[in-house]
Amino acid sequence: MSVRYAIIGAGAVSDYHHVPGIRLDPRSSVVAVCDPNEELLAKRRDQWGVAKTTTNYEEIAADPDVDAVIIATPNDTHRPIALACIAGGKHVMCEKPLGLNFSESKEMYRAARDRNVKHMTAFTYRFAPSMRYLRHLVKSGQLGELRHFRSQRFLDWPETSWGWRQYKKTAGGGDLFDMTIHRIDFAMDLMGPLSNLCGAVATFCPRDRTADGRSCPPSEVDDWSALIGRFESGAVGVWEGSTVMKGYHNDGFGHEWAEVNGTLGSAVYRLQDPNNILLGQSGHSLQATPVPEEFLKWPGSPRNPHEGVASTVFRYDLVFELTSAILEDRPAVPGFDDGARAQAVADAVLASSDSRTWIDLDLNVD
Repeated sequence: MSVRYAIIGAGAVSDYHHVPGIRLDPRSSVVAVCDPNEELLAKRRDQWGVAKTTTNYEEIAADPDVDAVIIATPNDTHRPIALACIAGGKHVMCEKPLGLNFSESKEMYRAARDRNVKHMTAFTYRFAPSMRYLRHLVKSGQLGELRHFRSQRFLDWPETSWGWRQYKKTAGGGDLFDMTIHRIDFAMDLMGPLSNLCGAVATFCPRDRTADGRSCPPSEVDDWSALIGRFESGAVGVWEGSTVMKGYHNDGFGHEWAEVNGTLGSAVYRLQDPNNILLGQSGHSLQATPVPEEFLKWPGSPRNPHEGVASTVFRYDLVFELTSAILEDRPAVPGFDDGARAQAVADAVLASSDSRTWIDLDLNVD
């Protein structure tokens, strides 16, 4: 059986992550593309070799020749597109954040659960080799009792307009919803649920000019976010992210450092070098260690982990996981439930920043 995918949102993310992932797997194919931009549709028709194109996602939702969809559209469109496709019986992968808030994200999860379709949130970095190996070290007890998590994600992006991404109505949030939410997700995957937090956001750049110098309404969303949280286990965590940190370009990949500290040792994942991990024990310094071969790609993936740019190619395994879940009739990882819980935490960061107080979390999605 082949899983027939439709891409809804034909922009850079689909071209960069999802279509290459589909093409690597002989069990999957792209059969349709949907985007409101007719010029982009024509371009993708030629580039991707797809005959069926449309500007109307409801046509995709009703198409019997489509088994699954990947939604890579502006944040405010995720909910209506996902609900339509779920009602049409399609399996769904959706870019993060799932919705503009926890309520929307929870509704999307419940709809997919009740319709019994496979659902997946595109939390890319769970698939990075060193993150997968870090998870193994945590779950196997090799770091001991977990005490502390820390994440730092810095990017050096232009300070010009982000388009729809800089307005609350269409994006919901800025760095927090776009970048820090990934780190919230994999922290809870490693450490367990968060129980409470305090957070803060800031907007440093007005972004009132486009790249070509035209004026536009200024940004309404954050370009820096941070939080301190307590996990239900008693461990603690610290997160910080920003898109305006000068000198952190690194060929567009920026800087990422995520560490777990336990009673027996510490381990560090870095996006800049995802095929190596830093490991250390008490009395010793952190040392770079190659990620074991079995963690360099998702189990069963046809991808050659030694080909391509290491910080890019692991992203292709997302679609492989969804295809496998569909064909094996099992839940996909990470699901909409994971996306909704991460959204609940992100919402609480905004609430904490506004009120300048600690926030207790309710992560129940059922």
